[in-house]
Amino acid sequence: MIVIVSPRPRRPKQPQQTGPIGGLIDSRFRYTPAIATDISKTFKRIRAEQRGARP
Repeated sequence: MIVIVSPRPRRPKQPQQTGPIGGLIDSRFRYTPAIATDISKTFKRIRAEQRGARP
């Protein structure tokens, strides 16, 4: 019988962070496209859609 043992013990899982997001490697970070955050482009797009919808 062969028993395979882990080369080193694993650390217990850390509790979820509740403070501010610490950067790109933080598991809570969610990417938001620039089009969703650029207000001036958003208003331009909305005005263009409204002009196109009107007869």
